[in-house]
Amino acid sequence: MTRIAFHALLALLPFAAYALWLHFTKRGWRAPERWRGVPLVWLVVSAVGLTLGSLAALALTTGGSRKALYVPAHMENGVFVPGRIVEPDEKK
Repeated sequence: MTRIAFHALLALLPFAAYALWLHFTKRGWRAPERWRGVPLVWLVVSAVGLTLGSLAALALTTGGSRKALYVPAHMENGVFVPGRIVEPDEKK
């Protein structure tokens, strides 16, 4: 859930930055005409770019070893053993 909230906030970041810029330049951030046209296209493009970039960074920097083996959940002697990732033994 935290990752979803992070990516949602990251997607809203360009819109918040634009609203702050309009507010501090005294142009009126609530005026609907300020949010139409080209600025909206650039805001959406930058939001999608930030989100895709963060998802790519997440995919490239997290996860286990490529040589790790996934052992699915199973029953052993009548006891449920949850699924896990087993790292290969380096001594073999």
